Amino acid sequence: MAKARRTVAIDIGSTKVACVVAETDHAGKTSVVGFGTAAPDGFKQGVVINLDKAAQSVETAIRQCEQMAGGKFRTYPAFVGIAGEHIKYLNGTAAVPVRKPSRGISPRDVEDVIKQAQTIRLPNDEQILHVVPTQFIVDGQKGVRNPLGLFGVRLEVEALLIIGAVTAVENVYRVMERLEIKNRSLVLQSIASLYGVCDEEDKDLGVVLLDLGGVTDVSIYRDGEIRFTRLLPVGSVNITKDVVIGLRTTFPQAEGLKRKYGAAMASQIEKDEAISVEDASGRGPKQVSRRLLASVIQPRVEEILTLADAEVRKSGFGEGLSAGVVLTGGGAGLSGVDLVAEQIFGMPVRLGRPDRLPGPSEMTKDPGFATAVGLIRCGVEGKAASQFPAPGFWSGVGEEVRSWFS
Repeated sequence: MAKARRTVAIDIGSTKVACVVAETDHAGKTSVVGFGTAAPDGFKQGVVINLDKAAQSVETAIRQCEQMAGGKFRTYPAFVGIAGEHIKYLNGTAAVPVRKPSRGISPRDVEDVIKQAQTIRLPNDEQILHVVPTQFIVDGQKGVRNPLGLFGVRLEVEALLIIGAVTAVENVYRVMERLEIKNRSLVLQSIASLYGVCDEEDKDLGVVLLDLGGVTDVSIYRDGEIRFTRLLPVGSVNITKDVVIGLRTTFPQAEGLKRKYGAAMASQIEKDEAISVEDASGRGPKQVSRRLLASVIQPRVEEILTLADAEVRKSGFGEGLSAGVVLTGGGAGLSGVDLVAEQIFGMPVRLGRPDRLPGPSEMTKDPGFATAVGLIRCGVEGKAASQFPAPGFWSGVGEEVRSWFS
């Protein structure tokens, strides 16, 4: 009997570092067997600013995960989420002649056109992280999603190029090296989050993925591929800061109140209750109403969702998104946030819980683990190797391209 395989995910978010380990049995069934979290000390919005503290944060999350999973897993494949304001997006196009039209378009032809789409000039401090083809064009015929085997003499591609800062990427690698995690791949967090909470049908129908983390990530998927993504510099951290000011308390206390008693709509609270709040001046606890807390939170939630809706409308891909809006990230745990989003976006909204893989209920019900679970799926299903090229990917590309379209 084949030995069970383990896959590791490390999500470096704005408000926490999460580690998840999953096990795939001999029958191909994957389930989460451990998870851990830690404060993102040493990181600022996903970017390393202190190597020692960053390594310690990831180490803390890994140790919790190892304790739950029972055993170390530093040698297993690890998929690391990357995000931040340094991420940029460019459109790339290319065209190549088909080598042997009578035999149909081959994986080598696909390799050639995708490599050609990457031949753009970038500053020395930037590099291409992912290349996501949005459509292929065969002899002028647009909308081709899988060109392999088709007859044609000219193959074109339109692709989304995802660019990252070399410094940010290398420093994440250095954190992993310090922890002796050598077998690792980087995956854009917004893409990973989709695989944590959505199905292929959602991608085909059209969906907005809204990750309400420390900052807010807006992504649009249509016809099976990512079409648009933007990072907004406001998120759940700003909600916590508003609570700090509004209730005159400390940041840790405000974060706890937001998570335990917070609501995105003051009118949703039918039965008001008094909650104890530590005063920032050290005068001792005071009593405030839960409805007052919600009235502090609601304006910021409305602002974030309104900014996100404006980005969707400006993108040019906002029409006909039949799968609606999916909310993920820690901010999606606020009571009533989906109702506010429905009012602002004017389309169906649902909470994206990472239950695509079986695992502990406290994790699968928490939208904040969407990215980590998505990273696991990317690794287990081979998506990280085919859709998200890393150095050395294009060697032996034939099998990889076939898996791309499987």
